[in-house]
Amino acid sequence: MLPENVDAELARMAADPRFPHRAAARRAERFRARGDVSDLLAVLDDPHPCGTTEILFAMAGARQPWLNWVPMPAEAICRIADEVGARRAKGEDVVLTGLGVTAAEPASATTAFHRVAGPVAVEIGAFPAPDIRVPLRRGTHMPWRYDGILPVPAVAAPSPLAVEVLHQVADQPWPSPLSGYLQAAPLGELPLADLLGLLAHLPGPPDTARWRHLAQSTPTYWYRLLQPWVCLGLLHHRPEQPWATSDRRAALIDLAFGVEDWTTDAALFALVTAAFREPGHRSGVRELVRGRLDAAIAAPRLVTIETSLAQLMLITPGCRADDRRVAHAALARAGRSGDESRRRRWWRRR
Repeated sequence: MLPENVDAELARMAADPRFPHRAAARRAERFRARGDVSDLLAVLDDPHPCGTTEILFAMAGARQPWLNWVPMPAEAICRIADEVGARRAKGEDVVLTGLGVTAAEPASATTAFHRVAGPVAVEIGAFPAPDIRVPLRRGTHMPWRYDGILPVPAVAAPSPLAVEVLHQVADQPWPSPLSGYLQAAPLGELPLADLLGLLAHLPGPPDTARWRHLAQSTPTYWYRLLQPWVCLGLLHHRPEQPWATSDRRAALIDLAFGVEDWTTDAALFALVTAAFREPGHRSGVRELVRGRLDAAIAAPRLVTIETSLAQLMLITPGCRADDRRVAHAALARAGRSGDESRRRRWWRRR
């Protein structure tokens, strides 16, 4: 459990001459003030790593996207689902029979909409280039395919055991990617088919107080959150295989460069977590994150995960000055065009 006022506690540690990790505390403060991932890495790469330095790492990333929480769904179709689900949770009899959106949104977002709103007929106005249905790279591990305009799972449904393990692992957010990695270990014991099945079939949330509460405001968030947990589990899949030729690495890269989807940044988040843990992975992971961000920026249309990809770039070990410039430009552009993006993705009840 992190202190309520993380910044005040870090300042206290950094100023305490008796605290053995004052330098790490100072770097944690600097990361929170400046956002340079080199400061975060300095905390992690402390010459005397221990439980305290892991706590400092978590404090540095407290309330930061991806380091402590998964970004909320940015899609118009999810805003609709959240409104419908929240009103139903409060006892309203909301009937939604049809919906129209100006352009296609990610398969996972569309599936999350149906999980919350039910079997609603959805009309999609366009599939602007680059077509969201076409993967950036063809791969072996593809959880989605399209039946015309509709996304459908390309893999079998997960086993009941897989859903049970997911509920046990993913009920709460992670304090940091390092602790999340450890917490996800039981998922790595599942077959790869089960992990891919969880990503595409999106089972519902656990029946706990936390998710009953969120059902009253943002019921789609569970579906956004579960996929990064599954991808963290993928990092534990067949650990005896060397990383460079492993099934776990191949699956995560296929997901990252498959169809534009929530599974894209979920897989990249897992790769970034691997880079935090293993310095030898860092340059390769940085190239992957930058490559996927560049592809999103180059698209002459709205990419709903672009902001999330930019946030991931900024916390990727080895992030360079040019990477930061590109990421910050993407975030600034998203801030300027937020209202326009909402207008471009209208909806209607019928």
